[in-house]
Amino acid sequence: MTNTSRRSFLKMGLAATAGSIGMVQAKPVFEPETYDKEADVVIIGTGAAGASAAARCAQLGLKVIVLEKLTVGGGSTTICNGGFAVSCTDVQERKGIKDSPELFEKELLTMGKVNDPELVHTFVQATLPTYKWIRGLGVEVNDVTTGAGMSVPRQHMVRTPQMLGIFREIVEKSGGRYLFKTAAKRLIVNKDGRVTGVEAEARKKKVTFRAKKGVVIAAGGWARSEDLLRRFSPAAEKALKLGGLGNSGDGSKMAWALGADLLDVSYTKATYGFNPKTKTSAFVMYNGAMIVNLNGERYADESRPYKELGDLTLAQPDGIGIQIYDSTIHDEAQKDPLARTDNLKKNGELYTADTIEDLAKAMGLPPEKLVATVKAYNEGLQKGADTFGRTSLSAGNGKPSPIVKAPFYGFRATAVLLSTYCGPKIDSQARVINIFGEPIEGLWAAGEGTGGLHGAAYMSGTSVGKAVVFGKLAAESIATA
Repeated sequence: MTNTSRRSFLKMGLAATAGSIGMVQAKPVFEPETYDKEADVVIIGTGAAGASAAARCAQLGLKVIVLEKLTVGGGSTTICNGGFAVSCTDVQERKGIKDSPELFEKELLTMGKVNDPELVHTFVQATLPTYKWIRGLGVEVNDVTTGAGMSVPRQHMVRTPQMLGIFREIVEKSGGRYLFKTAAKRLIVNKDGRVTGVEAEARKKKVTFRAKKGVVIAAGGWARSEDLLRRFSPAAEKALKLGGLGNSGDGSKMAWALGADLLDVSYTKATYGFNPKTKTSAFVMYNGAMIVNLNGERYADESRPYKELGDLTLAQPDGIGIQIYDSTIHDEAQKDPLARTDNLKKNGELYTADTIEDLAKAMGLPPEKLVATVKAYNEGLQKGADTFGRTSLSAGNGKPSPIVKAPFYGFRATAVLLSTYCGPKIDSQARVINIFGEPIEGLWAAGEGTGGLHGAAYMSGTSVGKAVVFGKLAAESIATA
């Protein structure tokens, strides 16, 4: 086939692909005669994945341009809790926490059920070196705590704004550039189908960026895309939407238009534990709170991952699950940065009473029903035969205690869609893989908008961890390509 006919064939095939999936606006374009700007690497997105990739590229001597469609950067990273899941760290050692990569990997596979074992292994093996890398750059770690899916505390709490600032400083000191209000629209390919750049829009004008070494998609997920949610996970449409404002699936659409395989798209789930009024989280259930619906009835094993609890809660009246607990649990929860209820109390959303009956009245629940539910819960724990099978605080870690010591506490919580954790398939080098299992030349991806690592459920702290780890791996892969 001649170059001309090959080019025509590619053009027809790619256009047909884009059209068949209803994403014509995301179809690729072919190389212009001249580009407006160029760099070794063009990165789409300024969250943890894009910023990590950019910083590592800069360290490796690659010139980068980072595109951000909003006026400010950071994406979902700026609004997440900052957990970074990693095993065998200095912080764990100081606290006497026994962990291992083997346990970490086993629990990720147990949680995910359908996740890619090779990708999980790559991630686990890369987390500690990546953790040491960011610590060496000056990123602060405040504490280590537990979370969904882990039997030991391994969620290291980092200050994400500080981390993003450090990454950006590295990039700009090396001559790299962050360009805001510059929205990536399409990937540019050459006659052989290799990704060679990005077509974007800035101030209503088209701008083309040549990527001499490669493009990294780090544009986040699609928690703000009604179209993609309806297409792949309609149940999540009922949840509150609090994800990054720019998370509309742009990156996934551009990769999809090139034939990228999409993974985990049917497992998008909302996270339980957010108060509907304050829209802030408190995961007291992992410290021992039980959860009831508006009828005062339990409906779940509270130790289950908060994504699973999200599904179950959205099926309850008004999508509400009320966390009920006593003063002993309250005191322990206040030591956990992910379970503190100061903000709820400040906004009048934390209820307290000296009896379960009075707590029910204060919260508008059926008093007799809630008293009976708490009694049954306590008796089930004492007998080791809880109705819903609860035996731990979270993922086998810790023992739940009965709710008996006044004062008693309660607050309303619902499920919130913060992120989607699915999208183009990537390999252990963060290369985007097409539907036939082949790398799409010149294209890498990292972060929330990639599939394969999480599978059916999500372990706390693996979102920020996944973003930083695979952003770094993408840069290293590009440098040696």
